[in-house]
Amino acid sequence: MIYVFDIKIKAFLLFFKTRPVSNFIALNRTLMKTFLSYIAVAALIITSSFTVNQQKQLNQRTTSCFSNFNAHRAGKASIELTWSVSSADVVQFSVERSYDGDFFENISSANFNGSASYKYKDAGVYPGVIYYRITAVKADGSTECSSVESVRIVQHG
Repeated sequence: MIYVFDIKIKAFLLFFKTRPVSNFIALNRTLMKTFLSYIAVAALIITSSFTVNQQKQLNQRTTSCFSNFNAHRAGKASIELTWSVSSADVVQFSVERSYDGDFFENISSANFNGSASYKYKDAGVYPGVIYYRITAVKADGSTECSSVESVRIVQHG
């Protein structure tokens, strides 16, 4: 699908490479709108596929350290995260949040206390889709990420 857009864009540029500048200025508005729509659609396809591929890569890094991870709305403007671990060599957990699914920020840390399950409540979140993941830090310094969970908040209240 991207190749079709690529061919049309290249043909469009070749057309103007062989024409004088005055023809470019007198360009038909419809042709220009078509060209711009090809660029916009191609950019949208590339951006969407990058986000989906990145999500797949994050989920593929999931290992046996986490046996369960869930995120759900709890109250008007908060999200509750619950996760379970099946590994005893974990030292610490980092709770990470993202509003775009690409860049995650550390919002909390918790030390491993020997328990098999953990909870965290993220209060005061903004409406939209919110992505969460847990990063486990092991005793040897290596890290493992949970799968990415998302919650959609339509509005507060």
